[in-house]
Amino acid sequence: MRFFLNKLYHGAGILSAVCIVAICVVILARVVGRWMGIVVPSSDDFAGFLLAASSFMALAYTFQHGGHIRVSLFTSRLGEKSALFCERFVLLSASVLSAYLAYELCYMVWESWDYEEVSSGFVAIPMWIVQLPVAIGMVIFAISVIDLTVCSLLFGKRIPLSEEESLAEKDFINIDGVKHQDSKGESQ
Repeated sequence: MRFFLNKLYHGAGILSAVCIVAICVVILARVVGRWMGIVVPSSDDFAGFLLAASSFMALAYTFQHGGHIRVSLFTSRLGEKSALFCERFVLLSASVLSAYLAYELCYMVWESWDYEEVSSGFVAIPMWIVQLPVAIGMVIFAISVIDLTVCSLLFGKRIPLSEEESLAEKDFINIDGVKHQDSKGESQ
């Protein structure tokens, strides 16, 4: 199961990257088209749709790798047990909220499909096609948050630290073979 979930998060991250590349291609086509007197219809709309898809597809991958912004000023002052309790409370709350948002986004996609809504740009696209990657990304993110919540409650797994947070928690910094002072002011 862990292998499947990791592949799911990684695949969503790859799809996010593909969307970013597609944004670059759309904008490049618009710029080159303008030089040649060719109009690329609804290029702004397509770039916006791809940006939304990219943002939501990247949520789970970023969360699993500690890339989301966390304000740890409060929790860094707590003891180990208190910090773990706070983290679990936040994970439980995030699980409920992300599952609810995933449900609502899936309902929005279904509603757009049911009412046959189309985009208002020059090129009319069914809105459910545009909204589907956003809903899928949110569902994967909800799975990711619930996954980490279960792992925290059952196995004591912590929320992954960002690169900066893990550097800040090291006892000393070794640059060019010279030992420097640690965070407590003691020389190494």
